[in-house]
Amino acid sequence: MTENLNEMEMELKDRLSLIENMIAEGRRGTESWGWVFLLWGVAYYVAILWSSTSFLGPIWGRQYLAWPVTMSLSCVLTIVIGARKQGKRPSTTISRAIAAMWMAMGISMFILLLSLGISGRVEQQVFIAIIAAMLGTTNAASSFILRWKVQFACAVVWWAAAVISLFSNVTQSSLVFLLAIFLCQIVFGVYGMVAEARSRRQGAIHA
Repeated sequence: MTENLNEMEMELKDRLSLIENMIAEGRRGTESWGWVFLLWGVAYYVAILWSSTSFLGPIWGRQYLAWPVTMSLSCVLTIVIGARKQGKRPSTTISRAIAAMWMAMGISMFILLLSLGISGRVEQQVFIAIIAAMLGTTNAASSFILRWKVQFACAVVWWAAAVISLFSNVTQSSLVFLLAIFLCQIVFGVYGMVAEARSRRQGAIHA
């Protein structure tokens, strides 16, 4: 009886250890995608600049194309660069789940932005609130899976931006959105890249 209990305890510890290792590996995998957050942060800034500018010529002056075109190019760059980097790193169940979640969010955002751009039914505060809420949801889901407080902080910032946007004027909502992009895309992306570089150095030292 005692031996069976000990075996069950050891098996439970092994399973918990496996889960913890999978979560840790998933977090390291997300850190290795820090460049994606940085890329999309820059893409958001480009789209915002383009959509708010009407003196850049016949094509660039078509403001309704700003978000769909910018997001499409960002998707292509993400897929091309990501495919080359992914080949150097084994895929795990958690990493595939995280990637699928972000891909689903990206597709939803593309469809939404394209439809809003073509229809012209865009109220800026509502537009910002929707985008911020979608990004907050995806960051939160990822942070729950990875047990990552830093990424959950990003989710809180996006949710706060969504709420503030609905209770502010156009200028205030724009400033809040720009700040959220800087903190949750640029800063978080750089943080992930630095964390990945630190992990590589530690791995090289241990090796």
